[in-house]
Amino acid sequence: MEKDSPIQPRPRVTLKDVAAEAGVHVSTAWRALSNETYVSAEKRKLIREVADRLGYSPDPMLSAFSSYRRSQRPPAYRSTLAWINNYAVRKECTEAPHMRAYFEGARSYAESKGFKLEEFWLQEKGMTPKRARDVLLARNIRGLLFAPQPSANTHLSIDLNAFACVSIGYSLAEPHLHVTVNDQHSATLLCLKRLAQLGHRRIGMATVSDTLKRTRHHFESPYLIFQNALPQTRRVPLFTIDGLDVKTNTEPWRERFLQWRAAHQPTAIICTFSQAIGWLRDSGMRVPEDVSIATLSCMQQPGWAGIDQQERTIGARAIELLISIFQAGERGVPDTALRMLVEGKWHEGPTVAAVGDPAQEVLAAIE
Repeated sequence: MEKDSPIQPRPRVTLKDVAAEAGVHVSTAWRALSNETYVSAEKRKLIREVADRLGYSPDPMLSAFSSYRRSQRPPAYRSTLAWINNYAVRKECTEAPHMRAYFEGARSYAESKGFKLEEFWLQEKGMTPKRARDVLLARNIRGLLFAPQPSANTHLSIDLNAFACVSIGYSLAEPHLHVTVNDQHSATLLCLKRLAQLGHRRIGMATVSDTLKRTRHHFESPYLIFQNALPQTRRVPLFTIDGLDVKTNTEPWRERFLQWRAAHQPTAIICTFSQAIGWLRDSGMRVPEDVSIATLSCMQQPGWAGIDQQERTIGARAIELLISIFQAGERGVPDTALRMLVEGKWHEGPTVAAVGDPAQEVLAAIE
């Protein structure tokens, strides 16, 4: 009796098979299946449909080997991306330490992936929204990274249908784009927790309204929830200066700030504007012996204890997101915007001191 013949395995469908069936070169098929926008959206769709119909899947060992080979050589130039500067004074977009860190983190990551990041100034003399679009297209720039705006709730009218777009922070209200930003809610919670661990039982918060708006109220919301969890006699109301975080605006609020501190006697203050320490010291108070001060952005208040927002990482992750949607062929304002949050880290500094054992009841209110 003859033995049954063994079942022969089906030959593996190769990229060459997909290319032949779709009537394209192998390199075009590879680019299409990698979602590279050098292949038109229509052709990418056709090639993906052919691959699905034939049952093509990449060889995992070959893919791993290809990735290893690419990692061993410098990336080839792929495209240029634009850092969109909307400041009236051009240098203001990168001269502040935190803004410069965003840009440097973004540029470094872009270069590591074969992309070039160039600044594009929207407020240049003679620049209009239409001209900006035309110039970007003429320079073959299809990916835009919007830097934080000069003020909260900024609206721009530029046509973005031809571009992949990401914004750093929430200050660009319209158009409503994908955003990469510090996890501001967890930053305030971390600050409160660290101060409570150092024994602080009366913790205040002082800020400006533009900061609250540009963070979509993520900074103060955990503070208000925390205060509401405390007994009425232990609560310290939020102190808010109306307007922008610039010295000409904050300086007239000096006396009101000092009155707020005297009335509520916080032993620690989470603060987002730089003048507070000077005001306290001029009034005869010692920092941190009489009152501790912590910042939610160590780059904006250098030398303070508080939150390192990881600005370089935010810039890098913003470019990572931009490249991914650029290569996926996404263009224009997204139907559903993504939010990539980067956690901050606590940074020790000379403006915060321990005042006793951990305040367990305060920690319980934070949790």
